[in-house]
Amino acid sequence: MAATERFETNVTDLKRSEADVALTDGKQRRHAFGNLTEKRKNVFRDPVMHWKTTTVLICLYGIVKEFRPATPFLTPYLVSPFKNFTDVELYSQIYPFWTYSYMVALMPIFFLTDILRYKAIIMLEASCLCGTWALLIWGTTLWQMQIMQVVFGVASAAEIAYYSYMFAVVDQRHYKRITSYIRAAALAGKFFAFGLAQYLVWTRYGSYLLLNQISFGSVCIILVIAFILPPVPSKIIANRVQAEGRTGETYGCRDAKSCGENDKNSSEERALLETRPPTVDNGIAAYFHAIWSHFQVFKNNKVVLKWSLWWSLTSCGIYQVYNYVQTLWATMQKDGEDTKNGITECANTLVGALISFLVQYMQINWVKRGEFVLFLTSSVAAVLIFALSQTTNILFAYILYVAVASIYQMLMTAATANIAAQLDSASYGLVFGWNTFLALVLQTLLTVAVADKHGFALDIRTQVNLLMINGHEFYL
Repeated sequence: MAATERFETNVTDLKRSEADVALTDGKQRRHAFGNLTEKRKNVFRDPVMHWKTTTVLICLYGIVKEFRPATPFLTPYLVSPFKNFTDVELYSQIYPFWTYSYMVALMPIFFLTDILRYKAIIMLEASCLCGTWALLIWGTTLWQMQIMQVVFGVASAAEIAYYSYMFAVVDQRHYKRITSYIRAAALAGKFFAFGLAQYLVWTRYGSYLLLNQISFGSVCIILVIAFILPPVPSKIIANRVQAEGRTGETYGCRDAKSCGENDKNSSEERALLETRPPTVDNGIAAYFHAIWSHFQVFKNNKVVLKWSLWWSLTSCGIYQVYNYVQTLWATMQKDGEDTKNGITECANTLVGALISFLVQYMQINWVKRGEFVLFLTSSVAAVLIFALSQTTNILFAYILYVAVASIYQMLMTAATANIAAQLDSASYGLVFGWNTFLALVLQTLLTVAVADKHGFALDIRTQVNLLMINGHEFYL
């Protein structure tokens, strides 16, 4: 009897031991699974640790965002029986609203880009693009088309977040590569979109309305991509700025001369710049004080000033080309013949994408040879733009346009990388936004003077000539 009780006791103890082991193993497995799940969450929680994943997402966003086959045939669509607007209405009462809206929206957006840490502005861009194409498809009146241009102007202003988002995520050593990837992704999306557009127009498989419907589907998709993009927490940028401050690479202080000039700043301003990006956490006054301090980079860093001035003046010129080149082509296309807008834009984006990607491999000392390269390439582009404004041969006009746009894409990629290398991680949107804002102010003055019905309201060919000639002067 005693032996039986001892046996049962041993069996019970053995079962308890097995249960304890199983419980321990279960806890360990759950703990391991929890760690794995946490690591997976960190892919989207900490974009700095997984910047390659974030790069794939933002490049996918850029490709789909630019997959808008309606773009090269926007003017033919609006003057077609689908909408029945006249050329005068388009270029005097509709298209100018894009320039005005872009300029007005850009000022608050480039402040909000840094305050809201990029993602919210990217979502704003996606939402506005959806609104733009909804109005293009279902809008019928003049005022609806004007609203469409206003909404598209806001989307254009918000695009600054797309180009500056990755600079807040990756280390400085990857800037040139990331710049090439982002610009190449956007250009690749345009290439496929414009190729499809030209194919559908040539083969008559689709109408101009179908091109806009496809574009509407694409911009709806990017709204989903924008939603799943990982946010950029303020503490990540603050930590990076602190690290840059410890190595002496504070804002606008990337060389000895700049650092010497920055020593003139008060100790309070240096502490503010080196420890955190501008935020509203300490109040609006402190935020704008920090913003003003960051603007000193234009005074203290000649590299940033040089590239920023070039950015603004050149962008003004190229915006005029982009806005009015379809009008120029229309004057050389007889009764809708020779309409190769799509294939021209397709070739333009293909060459631009290749150039943007290859910039990272160019062995150019931009510090020593930057001025010479800018002068040489800008002079060539200025001559090409002037020739483009005067030609009456549609094929020659197409070729000149592709050449000018390719030069612009190459230099803008280099300019973005060179400016970003001089800044800390806190204010890319601020500096890039200010450069674009200055370009838009210049463009607005030109548009009001020669295109708007409240200005001289010149005829289409005269508008194109004057705008492109002024654009070529800004380029030079």
